Amino acid sequence: MNNRSRFVPPLAAGLLLGSALALRFLWPMPEAGSSTRQPPPSVAVSTSTASEPAPVPSVTAAAKPEPVKLETQAQVGEGPRATVVPIGPGDVVPEPEVANPLPQENDPIEPEKPQTAAWRHEKMVRVTELLGRDVERLEQERKAAQTRGDETEARRLAVQLTRHQARLGKLREETEALKEAARQEEQAKAE
Repeated sequence: MNNRSRFVPPLAAGLLLGSALALRFLWPMPEAGSSTRQPPPSVAVSTSTASEPAPVPSVTAAAKPEPVKLETQAQVGEGPRATVVPIGPGDVVPEPEVANPLPQENDPIEPEKPQTAAWRHEKMVRVTELLGRDVERLEQERKAAQTRGDETEARRLAVQLTRHQARLGKLREETEALKEAARQEEQAKAE
């Protein structure tokens, strides 16, 4: 199937839909009161002889149609109609809404836990562990790309691998520093 035949049916359907919508919105609409128009006044035909002139009907104010007033639901007094479902056993009738409800009491905000050196050390160990997994995964993907013969992918993965390894080295240094700080913090608490 060539590309042209794949685009023609959806394009034709779109054009047809667009033209139908354009006609719907641009076509002149019939007047709203056209169904309630009064019939034109009937003209009486006289059966008089040809020598007598027939009376000409005159258009008076009574013969002019009055403009039709459209009434909305609010003017008529009807509200929107709703489906009424009978209440069954076990149904709970909701309470009516209150204009000014009372403010709701929120739970108290718990104070933030102290970010001690031990806490930071645990977080850093977790981040280092996750980055170590990524380095292992990248090494496997790079080796797989080399065995497939995909040199561009292997180079891309090698660059990403070197960046991750550099970051992992920095994280390990920070982890060791935090480990020392956590140890000193524990000694200070013990004293």
